[in-house]
Amino acid sequence: MNRENLDKVINNYIASFDTINDKEHREYYKWEALRHFKDNFDIDAPDFATMFKNATKMTFNLINNSIVQPTMGIIKLSERPELTETVRQMFKDLCSDDNGNIDLRQDKINRFICQCDQLLKTYEKGKWKYAQDIKSVIAYLAFIHPEQNYMFKSTEAHKFKDCVEFGHDFGRGEAFSLKKYYMLCDELVKEIKSNESLMEMHNARLTDNMYADDDYHMLAYDIIYSAMYYNLYYNVEIRKATKSGKPRVDTEQLKKQQEEKRSKLIDQIQKHNDDLDLLFKQRAEYDSFTTKGLVVKHKTFGEGCISYYDTQFVKIDFDGVEKKFFLPQGFTNGYLSTDSEEAVSILLEIAKIEEQIKNYKNSIYNLTNELKSLQ
Repeated sequence: MNRENLDKVINNYIASFDTINDKEHREYYKWEALRHFKDNFDIDAPDFATMFKNATKMTFNLINNSIVQPTMGIIKLSERPELTETVRQMFKDLCSDDNGNIDLRQDKINRFICQCDQLLKTYEKGKWKYAQDIKSVIAYLAFIHPEQNYMFKSTEAHKFKDCVEFGHDFGRGEAFSLKKYYMLCDELVKEIKSNESLMEMHNARLTDNMYADDDYHMLAYDIIYSAMYYNLYYNVEIRKATKSGKPRVDTEQLKKQQEEKRSKLIDQIQKHNDDLDLLFKQRAEYDSFTTKGLVVKHKTFGEGCISYYDTQFVKIDFDGVEKKFFLPQGFTNGYLSTDSEEAVSILLEIAKIEEQIKNYKNSIYNLTNELKSLQ
């Protein structure tokens, strides 16, 4: 680790301390949010949804942002009586004792994300803003057990890593390593505890409305966050080369590109959702349509009558022998025919709409996953 660069960033943080904590910027709200959460979070609360909503109401952009609201996803799921205990148990599993095994902790985080995704797909279809990711679930842990966990934002963390030349790449997305990120934060906490000026300034800003028993874990995150947003790198030389020798993409430029991509993805998802709503309305116009009772002819089985109908297949009774045919393929491949051209026309239109709905759903799913990967 480049101790010279680390010292510069910490000294710049100390020099900017008054600005960071003035009435305009109020970065001390992080400790207020932590105190409020600790005072109100009760995993055994009878009304889990209301409890969680109240506990997280002061977290602001620490978990949610203008693009995604993962805490609302938790609230919406736990508001359903049939899911309240499921969500409660998910949090109990997430917070269960792992004896400091960070690999096991990451497994629990991944399992929590997977469980939430499945529930949201089933009960909150299309609400991609409610999706959970590694950042949001780490945040839950950092608020529940702040002395054992650290807040995380990818862009800020990677820039700090590059600045101090930390020797372990904690990766991004599915390749993210919680253990390596926590190793970086642990090193930063050691440096914090060895800096008397920083300790004195930080402890002086804490009031009764702020949480102080987090072993300086929130302070570590605040330094990582503030270093980018208050330009605490202004006098620090950050190496741009990767191990391969190729130029590293400038972090600010990368962040701008990611924001532009997020915006485009959000617009695409919204347009697809609008188009999907229109398709659902078109499909609803045929809800009363049925071919049950329609007389049809088959090349081999002769004349029969449709005894069962749904949007995917029909069952046809050929003089006591029932056969199943998929729609609309049974008619379009020439095996089935009927004198009712109107019925065939409607079947083809329904099939067309169903295929479009399927394609839009798949596209929204893929775009949403792409958006989540940028968080």
